Amino acid sequence: MFKRVTDWIRRRAPARFFEAFQIEVTSRCSVRCEMCPRSVLADRWPEVDLPWQSFQRIARAFDRVEHVHLQGWGEPLLHPRLFDMIALAKGAGCRVGLTTNGMGLDRDTGKRLLDLNLNLLAVSIAGATRETHERIRVHSNFALILEQVRQFLNLRAGRVGGRTKVELSYLMATTNIAELPQAVELATSLGVDELYAINLDYLVTPTHGDLRVFGRSRERDGFARIVEEARARARRAGLAFRAYPLDLDEVAVCEAHPTKILFVSCEGWVSPCTYLSLPGQSEIPRWFEGKPVTVPAMRFGNIQDRDLMEIWEDRGYQEFRERFATRCLGLATRAFAAFSGGESGDAKMVPPPEACRTCYKLYGV
Repeated sequence: MFKRVTDWIRRRAPARFFEAFQIEVTSRCSVRCEMCPRSVLADRWPEVDLPWQSFQRIARAFDRVEHVHLQGWGEPLLHPRLFDMIALAKGAGCRVGLTTNGMGLDRDTGKRLLDLNLNLLAVSIAGATRETHERIRVHSNFALILEQVRQFLNLRAGRVGGRTKVELSYLMATTNIAELPQAVELATSLGVDELYAINLDYLVTPTHGDLRVFGRSRERDGFARIVEEARARARRAGLAFRAYPLDLDEVAVCEAHPTKILFVSCEGWVSPCTYLSLPGQSEIPRWFEGKPVTVPAMRFGNIQDRDLMEIWEDRGYQEFRERFATRCLGLATRAFAAFSGGESGDAKMVPPPEACRTCYKLYGV
């Protein structure tokens, strides 16, 4: 028995340090969404594909990461070497996923993604009806997207072995949240594995501020009832469903988890997340708490010039991550003190990096 256990330990793949690499393979897109920075910054938005050579340089570190997600501010299915990218990451033992607007998910594309054993396919929608979705995601075709998702699921059903998880990502806004319960019925009828409702949490203009559903005291109860109705319908249908919070509550480290996840832009820049790196922009415009804010883009090096792990060890990048590590430790200390009856249970967390203080991700939505 002891020999079997030790042999099993030796055979086990060592735990990988990184949870995920998020890689923006292109800044190009086939639709124009009213909430996307591509629309607001259209006059200075570059159309860039991540070079294959840059992706190969990133791939040198794939043995250190669990999941590679091909998503940024563009549509990944437009990259001419997307399938090669998936194959390279899968060959390194990574789980691989992507998020798409669904317009390019034709039969041949679906077959190739299944052939590559893609682990996760997330399709973004912004309504449960054609009128609502196409008003928000301009130049998209809602009926075509739904038909192609059905087709992909039918193709998947005919496969033996690996299984690609299929999710619908529903963007919640004031103009479409009423259709969220209906979206549950739609997701159930399609046969997807999960529906999740996300917040519009990167705001650039006052109009974007008007579209957000979180942090709105007057409408909060009404929005919450809609989310709960969607959750109840999902429970009855046996559909996995999750919705992001409607209330602002500062967290020690945001969902982007910059201590274990990194982002590489289509231009090759390595950053903590997509919210700190927009293609072609040296500054990040935001609309936060009713005011315009600008923060410098946070880039610690370019993969075309330096090795990814060398960039990760850059002193400035380390200091950025250490701030979040300290916040997490402080939160644990506060929780322990509160549990044990100590006096430091209400102590404040260390402030986050300056660039993160006006990012809604830091407030749990």
